[in-house]
Amino acid sequence: MAKDKKPDAPTIEGAAEEVKKPKKRTSAPDFLRQVMAEGRKVTWTTRNETMISTVMVLIMVAIMAVFFLLVDQVLRFGVTSILSL
Repeated sequence: MAKDKKPDAPTIEGAAEEVKKPKKRTSAPDFLRQVMAEGRKVTWTTRNETMISTVMVLIMVAIMAVFFLLVDQVLRFGVTSILSL
């Protein structure tokens, strides 16, 4: 018995045999019915929610663009000042 195992833990030896159930075949009309039922469960966003999310993404993109522009300019200044020495 290995040292890292607890003595009171049950030991399972051998390969466990998996029980595989045969997959049930679904007809095309049943599949389409299931797809439509799942589509009805989806909560779709309203036009207003979509517009607000789009504006928020555009604002964040603009903020990140300005941030990376500033970082790029600082790094450019630092590299050019070091290389000019």
